[in-house]
Amino acid sequence: MTPLEKDMLAVRLNESRFVRWVAAFGMLLGRLLPVDKGTPLFFFFPFFHVGGAEKVHAAIVRCFAAERPWVFFTKKSANDGFLSLFGTSARLCNLWQLLKYGYPLSVGIMAGFINRHRRPVVFGCNSLFYYLLLPYLKKEARCIDLMHAFGGGSEHFSLPAAQRLDARVAINERTVADLKAQYHAEAMPASLADRIVLIENCVKVPDELPQKARGEKLKALYVGRGSEEKRVHLVGRIASRCRQQGIPVEVVIAGDALHAVEEQDRANCVFLGEISDEEQLQAVYRDADLLLLTSSREGFPMVIMEAMAFGVVPISTAVGGIPTHVQPGTNGWLVPDTAGEEEIVGMMCRCATAMCEERDLLEKLSQNAYAYAKEKFSGESFCAAYRRVLMGERC
Repeated sequence: MTPLEKDMLAVRLNESRFVRWVAAFGMLLGRLLPVDKGTPLFFFFPFFHVGGAEKVHAAIVRCFAAERPWVFFTKKSANDGFLSLFGTSARLCNLWQLLKYGYPLSVGIMAGFINRHRRPVVFGCNSLFYYLLLPYLKKEARCIDLMHAFGGGSEHFSLPAAQRLDARVAINERTVADLKAQYHAEAMPASLADRIVLIENCVKVPDELPQKARGEKLKALYVGRGSEEKRVHLVGRIASRCRQQGIPVEVVIAGDALHAVEEQDRANCVFLGEISDEEQLQAVYRDADLLLLTSSREGFPMVIMEAMAFGVVPISTAVGGIPTHVQPGTNGWLVPDTAGEEEIVGMMCRCATAMCEERDLLEKLSQNAYAYAKEKFSGESFCAAYRRVLMGERC
């Protein structure tokens, strides 16, 4: 049974008589918990380890620092690299073992605790536990979720909860369209599409374009995890191809991705390891010329926004919301998402070669990337948008 099949089975069993009985008992316990109920604002996220999604989740929580929200992590994190980003005001609860292995009692206890509040606001993303919880919340609870992208499975196990959700946040137009298409394909009420809200992510953009010390060799950077959809092995192959063809490019990999690069390609890469310190990561971006992104699926990755903010020219597969912002030959380069792996390696190497040979064009694209980031990604309305969606007229 695949992970998605297990998740969908859990969603179906969540409606069973036995689960409902156990959850009902848990709700009684939740109402009696000797815990100060505090704020009526609750967040449910899977992880706090280093990752683009985790950085977004932390930024959202920080928008509500004054409310001192409850934040529950529902899966085991690989490290605590981004835990501090969630701030010092939020009530952070890393109870993943109790939530996971205590199910369905844990769902009931959590629902009972939340339902003690008069008008609770509950927000979740990428968390199966969150969607299992929703049916047990009282009707006065305002429920919202965030969808980064289709392809990870959450678009399937969240679908049965669509009618319970008061709003669904998408981070790019592609995900908005995917949600609407899914509703149409499943013959769901057309009015559900009106609940979808677009809120694009944001990054800190320097006041001025960082000056690049362009060396004889350009630095091509990959930042991220070594998960399957990232296809980091292609970054390793690009490094080896550059070495074989004499293309003056040094490939630098930042993140827990050594295992994802094929052994024969590792000697041609520079591995920086995982970087959780923001200033250290910014220094890496300042030193880079190109960004390599070989993913098979994405929403709109933070790494592209961060790279462009530092004048790093992206060379990426045209997946998710990336083509909305990366304009080939203007502020970056795109490779068709239908291309095979060898084609991707070849095309990205040709893009890198062009940047090595046409330094004036490289400078132009770098300036355009920074200008685009400054205009589109600075996110002055980011917190205001989330506060409107979550708090409604109380904002």
